[in-house]
Amino acid sequence: MVEVRTLAENPVRTILQGAPVLKINDATYQNLVFKCTRPVIVLFYVNQDQDSRNLATLMRYLSVDFQQKITFCIYEVAEKKPTPNDLLPRLRKIYGLDRAPGTFFYDNDKGKIEIERRDYEVPSIKEYRAPRMVLWKTYYEKITKYIEKEILD
Repeated sequence: MVEVRTLAENPVRTILQGAPVLKINDATYQNLVFKCTRPVIVLFYVNQDQDSRNLATLMRYLSVDFQQKITFCIYEVAEKKPTPNDLLPRLRKIYGLDRAPGTFFYDNDKGKIEIERRDYEVPSIKEYRAPRMVLWKTYYEKITKYIEKEILD
C-alpha cells in the first residue's frame, strides 16, 4: 500500500504514464470506444484532483491485470478543478458524464448476438465514486471480482 499511496500523490498523467491505457478525446472516442470489439472502461479525470488520482491509481493496476481482455481509455476533462463552466454541460450532452472523475463501463460483446441491443453507445455502468486510500485494497478486490464476473462473462 505504500507504493499505491505514493503513486496517488502524483498528477493523473504521471500515474498512468507507461500503463496500458489509451488516451482519447472527442475526435477519437467513437472509434476507440464504440467500435471496440471487447469491453471498454473509460476514466474521465481531472489531472490535479485527488479523487481522480485515486481512480487513476486503481486503473493503472487494473489495466495491467486485464489488458488482454479489456480496453482501458482515459479522457482528460481538465487540468484542475473547478472545471470551466461550459465544459461539464457539453460532456453531459455528448457522453452523459455528470461529473469528473467518472468511470464508464462499456460491455461491447460484439462476438455475441443480442437482438434487443443494436449498439453499445451507452455505458452499461457509470460510476462516480473514488476509493479512499484507507479502502483502496478492498475497492480493488471488489472491482476485480466484478470485472471477472459481470464484464468478462
